Amino acid sequence: MTGHLTEFCDTGYRTDVLDADSARLVAMTDGDLDTLDALIADGARYIHSSGEIDTKREYLTKLATGQFRYAAVTAENPHVTALGSTIALTYRMHAQLIFPTGPRQIHARASAVWRRYDDRIRLELFQSTPMPAES
Repeated sequence: MTGHLTEFCDTGYRTDVLDADSARLVAMTDGDLDTLDALIADGARYIHSSGEIDTKREYLTKLATGQFRYAAVTAENPHVTALGSTIALTYRMHAQLIFPTGPRQIHARASAVWRRYDDRIRLELFQSTPMPAES
């Protein structure tokens, strides 16, 4: 992932957030619920491109029970906005999901809000807004 650095953002923190978001995308594709559990804050909200909102537990339960799974997820052109101990990433997200009813592709603008805690960086909020597929 490459992105833009705001002048107020510590370079090491920026890199840590980009690395954490990349690890989250890999864990989503791998179905690695332990890593997702560690990366996502307990009070986080996950707003899907459908508009549905999940808590961390609801989101992880859906993955664990096979309500959907990620076949692939990519993030393109991340932009970093520093907000004190919080960093917001915005990017284009492309995902291939598998539902019990069949596969679905998502092309979205996504925002991921990460917060620095004493011991780690954790995802506080994720939202994706659908956009038409590029032709």
